[in-house]
Amino acid sequence: MKNISKIIWLFILGISGSLITSCSDFLNPDPESLYTTQAFYTTQADFQLAISAVYAKQQDVYDDKNYGDNRGMLHFLIARSDNSNSVNTNLYDGGASIFTDNSGNAPLANVWESMYVIITRCNSILIRIDDVAFDDDATKNHIKGEAYAMRGWAYDNLGKFFGGVPLIVDAEYTISETYEIGRSTQEQTFAQAVSDYKAAIALLPEGWSAEDAGRITEYAIDAALGRLYLFMNEPANAKPYLEAVVNSGIYSLATNYEDCFTDAYDNDVTKDRVWEVQYIGGLTGEGQGFSEANMPQGYSGDEGYALRGSSAAMQVSTDMVAAFESGDYRQTIATSDQIEGTGAAGYTWCTKFSRHSYQPQAADDWANNLPIIRYSDVLLMYAEAINATDGPTSEAIGYVNDVRDRAKLPELTETQTASEESFLEAIKQERRVEFMFEGLRWFDLVRWGDFIPVMRNFLDQADEGNGRYTNNVQAFRAIFAIPQAEMDRYDDTSVMWQNPEY
Repeated sequence: MKNISKIIWLFILGISGSLITSCSDFLNPDPESLYTTQAFYTTQADFQLAISAVYAKQQDVYDDKNYGDNRGMLHFLIARSDNSNSVNTNLYDGGASIFTDNSGNAPLANVWESMYVIITRCNSILIRIDDVAFDDDATKNHIKGEAYAMRGWAYDNLGKFFGGVPLIVDAEYTISETYEIGRSTQEQTFAQAVSDYKAAIALLPEGWSAEDAGRITEYAIDAALGRLYLFMNEPANAKPYLEAVVNSGIYSLATNYEDCFTDAYDNDVTKDRVWEVQYIGGLTGEGQGFSEANMPQGYSGDEGYALRGSSAAMQVSTDMVAAFESGDYRQTIATSDQIEGTGAAGYTWCTKFSRHSYQPQAADDWANNLPIIRYSDVLLMYAEAINATDGPTSEAIGYVNDVRDRAKLPELTETQTASEESFLEAIKQERRVEFMFEGLRWFDLVRWGDFIPVMRNFLDQADEGNGRYTNNVQAFRAIFAIPQAEMDRYDDTSVMWQNPEY
């Protein structure tokens, strides 16, 4: 799977133009594209190509190279956190890092557009797949499961980013019909994601053969659903799905923290890999540039890091560096203040994604997969769910200590685990350092209700008390603005209204 997803999508486009439903208007397949889509989905091979196209779009949105500055979804979420230095630094994030983003933010428009491309492609599969004969039912069920999973992932992200969005499920529409579909609530959007995830779990396999490594599994979606339930503040519902991953016996923590990120262990379930976005080097057009973007422009050091760096490189914030406990092995792997290059001196840089066995031949030729969910994330989420429902049990404490043990840190103290509140604070600390630059921090802060005090304090310190950005951090910014292009297309605020205060 790692090797074919984008290649197949390019092949489809090359031979047939508009075989897959039109993506240029996101929600708006016109009658001609509907016709060509119907003509395309007639064989098992067609559906195998189509699901590969869904994976290809996930590659693009996670590390979008179309902007030229690696401003994909992962880059954007890191900028919107206290992980990266956001003051006096251009992160190419449209102001998200200093909370001045608005409806004209280009990276946000990319998230919206890309998620609806994924939804449209998944709908095209789900509408037609039961009418086509397959060689075996298992293959058909697996493709259906992947389509449900990816559609669920798209609605999951749309709900977190924008609140309620139009729900387009198992249907295709003309342009005029699309503009009649109004926004749903955030709760309804999450409910659709939950429904899709559950449908996927019932259809997906526990694992894949080596040649299909990287495709979504049942347990990857168990973990995703557990994460979504935690975001929805429903820990009791999260527990059984996270427990299923832990009890599967399939996954384990990598012995060495660095093995979680190098391309040498892509898709290795014994190295924390539960769900990853797939990339491949070799100048195929399927590589990623995120690893490069974490190095400063002009860098030309050894092969352990980048080729030349990027002007969009994100410095690791001094606050993030200070968050590591003394002796934390992860800090030596994840960060370095010894990087040389244009503007590099005096700053700390993220190196965890720059360890590789394949030598990239271009800035966007990195073969390292990018994590969506790692096994350490499952363990920490499961510990959090147990704590919220049963308090700090020995089982939950043990999972956190497993993660700390790999980091060469001592076990949690009795003070840190004396109450539900103190243990949660310990989990919050562990999540921050374990998942630095993995795009989890912002949504963690939102779901805990911490983003206002944390980000105000962070921006105040980063700006040396000047207070230029502190008051930008307001409650309404827990979600982002609906892209202005969508507001303009609908041109009807009773159907598509802007989020309050944007």
